[in-house]
Amino acid sequence: MQTHLESPVFLQVIGNNYAKLAERFASAPYELTSTQLKAWIVFVATLDPDNDDGSNIYRLNAFDIADKLGIDKRKARGTIVADIFADLSTKGIRKKSAADSRGEKNVFTANFVSGVAYDRNTHILQLEIPQMMRPYLFALKEGAYLSLDSKDIVALDTVPAIRIYIYLKNLDRQGINEVSLEEFRQGIGATSSYYDSFKQFKAKVIKPAVKEIHKHTDYKDFFIEDNGRPGVKATRISFGFYANLSNDDLLQSMSPAQATICKKFSTAVQMVMILALEHGFDPSYIDKKLDGVPDDCIIANFHYVMYEIIAKDKKKGKDKGKDIYGKYFLKAVTEHWAEQNDKFDEMLGREKARKQNVEARKQVAQAQEQDEVTNSALYYNQKAKEYLENISKEPFGLSSFISKNALQLNAMAGKKEFNIQHALTGKKNYREYKILVNFITAKMTLKEIDIPSQGELF
Repeated sequence: MQTHLESPVFLQVIGNNYAKLAERFASAPYELTSTQLKAWIVFVATLDPDNDDGSNIYRLNAFDIADKLGIDKRKARGTIVADIFADLSTKGIRKKSAADSRGEKNVFTANFVSGVAYDRNTHILQLEIPQMMRPYLFALKEGAYLSLDSKDIVALDTVPAIRIYIYLKNLDRQGINEVSLEEFRQGIGATSSYYDSFKQFKAKVIKPAVKEIHKHTDYKDFFIEDNGRPGVKATRISFGFYANLSNDDLLQSMSPAQATICKKFSTAVQMVMILALEHGFDPSYIDKKLDGVPDDCIIANFHYVMYEIIAKDKKKGKDKGKDIYGKYFLKAVTEHWAEQNDKFDEMLGREKARKQNVEARKQVAQAQEQDEVTNSALYYNQKAKEYLENISKEPFGLSSFISKNALQLNAMAGKKEFNIQHALTGKKNYREYKILVNFITAKMTLKEIDIPSQGELF
């Protein structure tokens, strides 16, 4: 980043906190089509801070950009790409600070592109970026927002899905999986005026975006849930990304030597190792250091390094660099750093619950596919409610059922423990009722609980 270029103080990087600057930038209100937003992301992803000459003019191969955007090769691809960036010259970012006591605000306004030229013979696209915009390009490149693989972002169809994916993926990489509804709206640039009621916002924005992310990315189990219920307004959302990848898919991002070493570990461990690669971890140093170490221990310590050490260092602007952080991972496992942390049990429990939930979902899906006659989710759900109602009528029936299945019910409850007292009330507005219904549904689908006939208890 060029330090001699001036930018508004309220938007300047504090220390080296590029992720925070990228967050402010990416959450700013702006109106782009999905194609324009994807083109901008592809452009920023191609930047090379190490070879920057200080110029605000960039030369790119228009056909390369067209390939990444999926533009039909039979069409005038170069001209189409040039037109997309020409449209970006009329679109800009508008950012204001909080008001002072007199109502005065700091203001930043700049168009994304100030000039475009395209040579149809060489296919070279020349972009001129406004001088005021240049300080943010490398912040966006370095920040967590655009350190993502642009392949997933470009695969999405709509602006809400793209912005939701980028914002939540950034939080997920920092170990954050819960955020207030207000922060979520601000983070994706959808203020309260963007569908006034949460019901509309959820139906028109969140649900279609989740469906789109399932369809176009590797995150088939991605979810967004809110804490609202009948009579209680939603104030927070929780979310999660669980990549649905085979071992071979996971190892494609590694070198052949690294992949050979990592193949002996489970898919869950391979996934955290791949995340750790971005922070300097080198599998070639494993040797026999992790032999006999349980998966949960490896995962908890890798998570501890990424989310309790690296993420917090970067948040404070004290990034030590990959050379230092890369050495932390194996040391954390062998010295049990996570176990010495107060949050270790919570981290371990959360990871176990996550794995059990993912596995339960997969088993339910597989069983339902095999049963063509009674694979209706509505059918199983209704039978589960009947089963729950029946055992609730029996003396100690419900309490005995909860007691026998306490561990699995707690796993399904996630971060917030399964509340037995709420469950025993039988009230349907408590989350415990929904958890019990889902649990019984899963058991019935897997043939572990018999489906009651009419008038039959068990």
